[in-house]
Amino acid sequence: MADADGKHVFISYVREDSEGVDALCAVLEAAQIPYWRDRSALGPGDAWKVKIREAIRKGALVFLACFSDSSRGKDRSYMNEELTLAAEEFRMMPPGRTWLIPIRFDDGDVPPWDLGAGRMLSDLNYSDLFGPTYTANATRLVTTILRLTGEKRPDSATALAAVEQATHAGRADLLKRLTKEMLLDPARRIELDDLVSHEVQRVMAALSDADRVAGPFGGSNDERVVQVAQEAQDLWSLAQPFCASLQVAARWGTADLIAPWANGLRSFVAAANKIQSGVQPLLEVRHLPGMVGIVTATLAAASSRKWDNVKTLVVDPTVRDRYEQKPLPILDVTDPYKPFATDEVSNTLARAAISGRDPEDALKDFTERRHGKYHTPVAEWLHHIVRPLFLDQWPDQDTYDAEFDRAEVILGVLAQDVVNVRAAADPSGHHWGRSHWYGRSTWRFSHHHGNPVEELTLELSTHGKQWDPLQANLFGGDEGRAQKALSMYGESFLQIARHRW
Repeated sequence: MADADGKHVFISYVREDSEGVDALCAVLEAAQIPYWRDRSALGPGDAWKVKIREAIRKGALVFLACFSDSSRGKDRSYMNEELTLAAEEFRMMPPGRTWLIPIRFDDGDVPPWDLGAGRMLSDLNYSDLFGPTYTANATRLVTTILRLTGEKRPDSATALAAVEQATHAGRADLLKRLTKEMLLDPARRIELDDLVSHEVQRVMAALSDADRVAGPFGGSNDERVVQVAQEAQDLWSLAQPFCASLQVAARWGTADLIAPWANGLRSFVAAANKIQSGVQPLLEVRHLPGMVGIVTATLAAASSRKWDNVKTLVVDPTVRDRYEQKPLPILDVTDPYKPFATDEVSNTLARAAISGRDPEDALKDFTERRHGKYHTPVAEWLHHIVRPLFLDQWPDQDTYDAEFDRAEVILGVLAQDVVNVRAAADPSGHHWGRSHWYGRSTWRFSHHHGNPVEELTLELSTHGKQWDPLQANLFGGDEGRAQKALSMYGESFLQIARHRW
């Protein structure tokens, strides 16, 4: 809030739009931007017409004119008088100056108010503060205002305040855009780290919430399946903004810049691996944010051939083993099947995501035999939910499908290498098993969509020690280790694929 003598943003609106203006003022206050809001800024006894004229002519660095059906439907209003004064001021300003900014609270037109010299109010760029783009547009508006008031950019508190008010979809889009803007700007590194840390804390608060896993967990089997599926959906909603930011960082960042995201993945996996009392299916579903984050990071980094980033994000991070208290690679602690207690849960979740139905109706598709089960339900769900994060990278579906297959196999081979290294270090000669990172690519191979394992094996045989993953010190930079991991994973891949018909 500001008085009429101070420099401020002037907000013009009709009373019926008070709710929208309240939200706008909350954003301005979070950004520490002074504003003047009609007669609420007047003191007792002030002559309101005189004070408003002074507030517009002497103190307004920016004039925000807010429109909706309510304002358009009024033939007479105080807002019209304010706009008349604003138009007079605007006529005296040099061409090209940004001062008068229309705000839309709905999708109606900006009125064609005459600004002189052939200019109309409807010709000016406006800001839409409604619908799913609200948060992104509000942040752009704040950025513009701060620039006009002498600030080059909003600080981290401003960005965090805008993100905090975002809806689920808007928050992910905004985090992605802010990451693009800040990632390669050294002056904004701390600000970006704060944003990522804030997202990690939001997810961690849910993963550490004892009430979420305590139950009750009763009723029929179908009710329990739906409860776990709904919890999975909620956790993905929380993790999606982090993954949206991670997609940009893994693709465009360098190993020295992406520590905040690597630490986030480590924290998610560690929280899910922590011994805690509660309902087992609800405890296991906590693996979901870390697992989806690993898939997102690998898909983004490997497809961009940023092998250093693959190593930093999904190979190097370790967490404490829940029983032996020794460090274990996160690929060894979690996998695509950890979050899901039963095949019914993963099928329900996949059907709900792909069809847009709620989990209860999606489960009925199976129990009432309206649809068959997926061969690889977890992978189908993953493939579907992370697709929006990569639309800017691969608009065409075929390329996305192929890159998703490749990322699955890369994760599987890296996880197999983790198993092999651990087995080699065990003097007892205990058989440590195989990678658990298998998915959609096994079914697609059985239906003639190619074999990503063979493609990677060919790359290794062609380039040898110069193979890019080895140059990034994956597989310890050891060609023999890479060959062994590819061979063992490939054998299991073929065995699993044979049963996908």
